Amino acid sequence: MRTENLIASLYDRLITTFENTSQISNSRLMSYGEEQLSRSIKIETGNFSTPFSDHQTKEIVLNERFLILTWCITYIIYEVTQNKSSTAIKLTETYSLLDKKDPEVQDLDHLFDWAFSLKHDDKTDWPTNLPNPTMKTFSVRVTNVIFIDAICYIMFHEVAHLVNGHWKNYQAIQKKLIIGEHLNSDEQMLCIQMEQEADSFAYDCLVSSQLDEEARYHKQLGIILTGLVSLFALKKGSKLTSITHPSSHVRIFNFLGQTAFSEDYEFQLNRVMNVGLSLFCKLQGITYEDKGFATFNALLDYFYNLLDKNQTEILIH
Repeated sequence: MRTENLIASLYDRLITTFENTSQISNSRLMSYGEEQLSRSIKIETGNFSTPFSDHQTKEIVLNERFLILTWCITYIIYEVTQNKSSTAIKLTETYSLLDKKDPEVQDLDHLFDWAFSLKHDDKTDWPTNLPNPTMKTFSVRVTNVIFIDAICYIMFHEVAHLVNGHWKNYQAIQKKLIIGEHLNSDEQMLCIQMEQEADSFAYDCLVSSQLDEEARYHKQLGIILTGLVSLFALKKGSKLTSITHPSSHVRIFNFLGQTAFSEDYEFQLNRVMNVGLSLFCKLQGITYEDKGFATFNALLDYFYNLLDKNQTEILIH
Protein backbone atom coordinates (compact mmCIF):
# COMPACT_ATOMS: atom_id res chain seq x y z
CA MET A 1 0.00 0.00 0.00
CA ARG A 2 1.34 3.44 -0.89
CA THR A 3 2.36 5.88 1.83
CA GLU A 4 -0.02 8.55 0.62
CA ASN A 5 -2.96 6.17 1.16
CA LEU A 6 -1.90 5.77 4.80
CA ILE A 7 -0.96 9.26 5.99
CA ALA A 8 -3.75 10.70 3.83
CA SER A 9 -6.23 8.85 6.01
CA LEU A 10 -5.73 11.72 8.49
CA TYR A 11 -6.03 14.64 6.06
CA ASP A 12 -9.77 15.29 6.43
CA ARG A 13 -9.53 15.07 10.19
CA LEU A 14 -6.50 17.38 10.15
CA ILE A 15 -8.30 20.07 8.15
CA THR A 16 -11.43 19.80 10.31
CA THR A 17 -9.40 20.18 13.49
CA PHE A 18 -7.43 23.10 12.05
CA GLU A 19 -10.61 24.93 11.11
CA ASN A 20 -12.27 24.30 14.49
CA THR A 21 -9.45 24.39 17.02
CA SER A 22 -10.60 27.17 19.34
CA GLN A 23 -12.69 30.33 19.47
CA ILE A 24 -9.54 32.39 18.97
CA SER A 25 -8.39 30.43 15.93
CA ASN A 26 -11.89 30.31 14.43
CA SER A 27 -12.40 34.06 14.73
CA ARG A 28 -8.98 34.73 13.27
CA LEU A 29 -9.44 32.40 10.31
CA MET A 30 -12.88 33.84 9.54
CA SER A 31 -11.52 37.40 9.57
CA TYR A 32 -8.98 36.82 6.79
CA GLY A 33 -9.95 37.43 3.19
CA GLU A 34 -8.75 35.39 0.21
CA GLU A 35 -6.12 38.04 -0.47
CA GLN A 36 -4.56 37.15 2.91
CA LEU A 37 -5.16 33.43 3.26
CA SER A 38 -6.24 30.73 0.82
CA ARG A 39 -8.88 28.30 2.05
CA SER A 40 -7.01 25.36 0.51
CA ILE A 41 -4.10 23.40 1.96
CA LYS A 42 -1.56 22.09 -0.55
CA ILE A 43 -0.01 18.65 0.02
CA GLU A 44 3.23 18.15 -1.90
CA THR A 45 4.29 14.61 -2.81
CA GLY A 46 7.78 15.31 -4.13
CA ASN A 47 11.15 15.34 -2.41
CA PHE A 48 11.35 15.93 1.33
CA SER A 49 10.82 19.51 2.48
CA THR A 50 9.60 21.27 5.60
CA PRO A 51 6.26 23.16 5.70
CA PHE A 52 6.07 26.70 4.36
CA SER A 53 3.58 29.36 3.33
CA ASP A 54 3.30 30.30 -0.35
CA HIS A 55 3.05 34.08 -0.42
CA GLN A 56 1.80 34.10 -4.01
CA THR A 57 -1.05 31.60 -3.72
CA LYS A 58 -1.59 32.30 0.04
CA GLU A 59 -1.57 28.54 0.63
CA ILE A 60 -0.03 26.56 3.45
CA VAL A 61 2.17 23.88 1.86
CA LEU A 62 2.73 20.58 3.64
CA ASN A 63 5.10 17.92 2.36
CA GLU A 64 3.87 14.34 2.54
CA ARG A 65 7.25 12.94 3.53
CA PHE A 66 7.54 15.48 6.34
CA LEU A 67 4.09 14.47 7.58
CA ILE A 68 5.08 10.81 7.59
CA LEU A 69 8.31 11.58 9.48
CA THR A 70 6.32 13.60 12.02
CA TRP A 71 3.83 10.77 12.56
CA CYS A 72 6.56 8.15 12.96
CA ILE A 73 8.65 10.20 15.41
CA THR A 74 5.49 10.92 17.40
CA TYR A 75 4.56 7.24 17.53
CA ILE A 76 8.08 6.16 18.53
CA ILE A 77 8.41 8.69 21.35
CA TYR A 78 4.90 7.92 22.62
CA GLU A 79 5.61 4.19 22.68
CA VAL A 80 8.98 4.60 24.42
CA THR A 81 7.68 6.97 27.11
CA GLN A 82 4.26 5.41 27.75
CA ASN A 83 4.54 1.70 26.99
CA LYS A 84 8.12 0.49 26.69
CA SER A 85 9.36 2.20 29.85
CA SER A 86 7.63 -0.49 31.92
CA THR A 87 9.66 -3.30 30.27
CA ALA A 88 12.93 -1.38 30.07
CA ILE A 89 15.84 -2.06 32.40
CA LYS A 90 15.91 0.87 34.84
CA LEU A 91 19.47 1.82 35.75
CA THR A 92 18.84 5.21 37.38
CA GLU A 93 15.86 7.52 37.93
CA THR A 94 16.45 9.06 34.51
CA TYR A 95 18.10 6.27 32.52
CA SER A 96 16.67 2.98 31.28
CA LEU A 97 17.69 0.54 28.58
CA LEU A 98 15.05 -0.73 26.18
CA ASP A 99 14.83 -4.47 25.67
CA LYS A 100 16.27 -4.84 22.17
CA LYS A 101 14.96 -8.40 21.99
CA ASP A 102 11.39 -7.12 22.28
CA PRO A 103 9.82 -7.43 18.78
CA GLU A 104 7.90 -4.18 19.32
CA VAL A 105 11.13 -2.33 20.17
CA GLN A 106 12.68 -3.77 17.00
CA ASP A 107 9.68 -2.45 15.07
CA LEU A 108 10.30 1.02 16.51
CA ASP A 109 13.90 0.87 15.28
CA HIS A 110 12.77 -0.20 11.82
CA LEU A 111 10.06 2.46 11.72
CA PHE A 112 12.58 5.17 12.57
CA ASP A 113 15.08 3.95 9.96
CA TRP A 114 12.42 3.87 7.26
CA ALA A 115 10.88 7.24 8.13
CA PHE A 116 14.27 8.94 8.29
CA SER A 117 15.20 7.44 4.92
CA LEU A 118 12.32 9.39 3.33
CA LYS A 119 14.49 12.49 3.52
CA HIS A 120 16.64 11.14 0.68
CA ASP A 121 15.22 7.82 -0.59
CA ASP A 122 12.91 7.61 -3.62
CA LYS A 123 10.98 4.65 -2.19
CA THR A 124 7.83 5.69 -0.35
CA ASP A 125 6.07 2.37 0.31
CA TRP A 126 5.06 2.10 3.96
CA PRO A 127 6.33 -1.30 5.18
CA THR A 128 3.29 -3.50 5.74
CA ASN A 129 4.57 -4.95 9.03
CA LEU A 130 5.15 -1.60 10.78
CA PRO A 131 2.75 0.68 12.71
CA ASN A 132 0.81 3.19 10.60
CA PRO A 133 -2.05 5.72 11.06
CA THR A 134 -4.78 3.36 9.85
CA MET A 135 -4.29 0.79 12.60
CA LYS A 136 -6.86 0.59 15.42
CA THR A 137 -4.52 0.12 18.40
CA PHE A 138 -4.73 2.52 21.34
CA SER A 139 -1.17 3.77 20.73
CA VAL A 140 -1.97 4.60 17.10
CA ARG A 141 -5.19 6.41 18.06
CA VAL A 142 -3.33 8.54 20.61
CA THR A 143 -0.50 9.18 18.16
CA ASN A 144 -3.00 10.38 15.56
CA VAL A 145 -4.39 12.94 18.01
CA ILE A 146 -0.93 14.23 18.99
CA PHE A 147 0.13 14.31 15.32
CA ILE A 148 -2.89 16.40 14.33
CA ASP A 149 -2.24 18.90 17.12
CA ALA A 150 1.41 19.10 16.08
CA ILE A 151 0.61 19.78 12.42
CA CYS A 152 -2.13 22.27 13.35
CA TYR A 153 0.46 24.21 15.34
CA ILE A 154 2.72 24.30 12.27
CA MET A 155 -0.19 25.42 10.08
CA PHE A 156 -1.08 28.27 12.43
CA HIS A 157 2.58 29.28 12.42
CA GLU A 158 2.47 29.52 8.63
CA VAL A 159 -0.85 31.41 8.76
CA ALA A 160 0.92 34.02 10.89
CA HIS A 161 3.55 34.54 8.19
CA LEU A 162 0.82 35.06 5.60
CA VAL A 163 -1.49 37.40 7.49
CA ASN A 164 1.04 39.45 9.45
CA GLY A 165 2.85 40.84 6.43
CA HIS A 166 6.08 38.95 7.03
CA TRP A 167 6.72 38.44 3.33
CA LYS A 168 7.05 42.18 2.76
CA ASN A 169 9.88 42.26 5.27
CA TYR A 170 11.42 39.02 4.03
CA GLN A 171 11.56 39.79 0.31
CA ALA A 172 14.63 42.01 0.49
CA ILE A 173 16.28 39.59 2.90
CA GLN A 174 15.64 36.64 0.58
CA LYS A 175 17.22 38.48 -2.35
CA LYS A 176 20.39 38.99 -0.32
CA LEU A 177 20.44 35.32 0.68
CA ILE A 178 20.00 34.17 -2.93
CA ILE A 179 23.02 36.13 -4.16
CA GLY A 180 25.10 35.10 -1.16
CA GLU A 181 25.22 38.40 0.69
CA HIS A 182 25.49 38.42 4.47
CA LEU A 183 22.63 39.75 6.56
CA ASN A 184 23.40 42.51 8.99
CA SER A 185 22.49 42.19 12.66
CA ASP A 186 19.23 44.15 12.26
CA GLU A 187 18.08 41.90 9.41
CA GLN A 188 18.92 38.75 11.37
CA MET A 189 17.05 40.07 14.39
CA LEU A 190 14.02 40.92 12.22
CA CYS A 191 13.92 37.35 10.88
CA ILE A 192 14.06 35.88 14.37
CA GLN A 193 11.40 38.30 15.62
CA MET A 194 9.05 37.24 12.79
CA GLU A 195 9.56 33.58 13.70
CA GLN A 196 8.90 34.28 17.36
CA GLU A 197 5.78 36.24 16.42
CA ALA A 198 4.55 33.30 14.35
CA ASP A 199 5.25 30.90 17.24
CA SER A 200 3.26 33.08 19.64
CA PHE A 201 0.39 33.37 17.15
CA ALA A 202 0.28 29.58 16.70
CA TYR A 203 0.38 28.94 20.44
CA ASP A 204 -2.51 31.31 21.10
CA CYS A 205 -4.56 29.59 18.39
CA LEU A 206 -3.87 26.05 19.58
CA VAL A 207 -3.78 26.39 23.36
CA SER A 208 -6.79 28.31 24.62
CA SER A 209 -6.64 29.67 28.16
CA GLN A 210 -10.11 28.19 28.64
CA LEU A 211 -8.84 24.62 28.31
CA ASP A 212 -8.45 22.48 31.42
CA GLU A 213 -4.97 21.25 32.34
CA GLU A 214 -5.35 17.83 30.71
CA ALA A 215 -6.40 19.39 27.39
CA ARG A 216 -3.58 21.94 27.59
CA TYR A 217 -1.13 19.13 28.30
CA HIS A 218 -2.13 17.22 25.15
CA LYS A 219 -1.84 20.37 23.03
CA GLN A 220 1.54 21.16 24.60
CA LEU A 221 2.69 17.64 23.82
CA GLY A 222 1.91 18.23 20.15
CA ILE A 223 3.84 21.51 20.18
CA ILE A 224 6.90 19.89 21.76
CA LEU A 225 6.78 17.14 19.16
CA THR A 226 6.92 19.76 16.38
CA GLY A 227 10.13 21.05 17.92
CA LEU A 228 11.66 17.59 18.22
CA VAL A 229 10.67 16.67 14.66
CA SER A 230 12.27 19.91 13.44
CA LEU A 231 15.60 18.53 14.66
CA PHE A 232 15.23 15.29 12.71
CA ALA A 233 14.10 17.26 9.64
CA LEU A 234 17.33 19.29 9.50
CA LYS A 235 19.39 18.62 6.39
CA LYS A 236 22.63 16.67 6.50
CA GLY A 237 25.46 19.20 6.59
CA SER A 238 23.37 21.90 8.26
CA LYS A 239 23.67 23.22 11.82
CA LEU A 240 21.39 23.81 14.78
CA THR A 241 21.96 27.53 14.33
CA SER A 242 20.34 29.62 11.60
CA ILE A 243 20.62 33.25 10.58
CA THR A 244 16.88 33.46 9.85
CA HIS A 245 15.40 31.32 12.66
CA PRO A 246 15.98 30.88 16.38
CA SER A 247 18.42 28.02 17.01
CA SER A 248 16.52 24.74 16.85
CA HIS A 249 17.35 23.61 20.38
CA VAL A 250 16.51 27.03 21.86
CA ARG A 251 13.13 26.94 20.15
CA ILE A 252 12.28 23.54 21.63
CA PHE A 253 13.11 24.63 25.16
CA ASN A 254 11.04 27.77 24.62
CA PHE A 255 8.11 25.49 23.75
CA LEU A 256 8.57 23.57 27.00
CA GLY A 257 8.46 26.71 29.10
CA GLN A 258 5.35 28.28 27.56
CA THR A 259 2.99 27.31 30.37
CA ALA A 260 3.09 25.74 33.82
CA PHE A 261 1.77 22.26 34.62
CA SER A 262 1.30 20.15 37.71
CA GLU A 263 4.15 17.84 38.69
CA ASP A 264 2.85 14.74 36.91
CA TYR A 265 2.22 16.47 33.57
CA GLU A 266 5.55 18.29 33.80
CA PHE A 267 7.27 14.95 34.41
CA GLN A 268 5.67 13.46 31.28
CA LEU A 269 6.63 16.44 29.10
CA ASN A 270 10.20 16.39 30.38
CA ARG A 271 10.46 12.67 29.70
CA VAL A 272 9.25 13.18 26.12
CA MET A 273 11.86 15.90 25.65
CA ASN A 274 14.65 13.75 27.06
CA VAL A 275 13.78 10.74 24.90
CA GLY A 276 13.59 12.88 21.76
CA LEU A 277 16.83 14.74 22.47
CA SER A 278 18.76 11.57 23.35
CA LEU A 279 17.53 9.94 20.12
CA PHE A 280 18.69 13.00 18.13
CA CYS A 281 22.10 13.08 19.83
CA LYS A 282 22.60 9.36 19.20
CA LEU A 283 21.67 9.82 15.53
CA GLN A 284 24.11 12.71 15.07
CA GLY A 285 26.98 11.10 16.99
CA ILE A 286 26.84 13.68 19.79
CA THR A 287 28.31 11.98 22.85
CA TYR A 288 26.18 12.46 25.94
CA GLU A 289 26.07 11.33 29.55
CA ASP A 290 22.70 9.98 30.68
CA LYS A 291 23.34 8.09 33.91
CA GLY A 292 24.39 10.72 36.44
CA PHE A 293 21.20 12.74 36.87
CA ALA A 294 18.74 12.56 39.76
CA THR A 295 15.82 14.19 37.90
CA PHE A 296 14.59 14.73 34.36
CA ASN A 297 14.93 18.48 34.93
CA ALA A 298 18.64 18.08 35.60
CA LEU A 299 19.00 15.92 32.49
CA LEU A 300 17.13 18.52 30.42
CA ASP A 301 19.50 21.26 31.60
CA TYR A 302 22.40 19.04 30.58
CA PHE A 303 20.94 18.44 27.11
CA TYR A 304 20.37 22.17 26.58
CA ASN A 305 23.99 22.98 27.43
CA LEU A 306 25.24 20.06 25.33
CA LEU A 307 23.30 21.14 22.24
CA ASP A 308 24.29 24.75 22.84
CA LYS A 309 27.92 23.67 22.83
CA ASN A 310 27.41 21.71 19.58
CA GLN A 311 25.14 24.20 17.80
CA THR A 312 27.76 25.20 15.22
CA GLU A 313 28.82 21.63 14.43
CA ILE A 314 27.90 20.12 11.07
CA LEU A 315 25.13 17.51 11.31
CA ILE A 316 26.23 14.15 9.90
CA HIS A 317 22.74 12.78 9.04
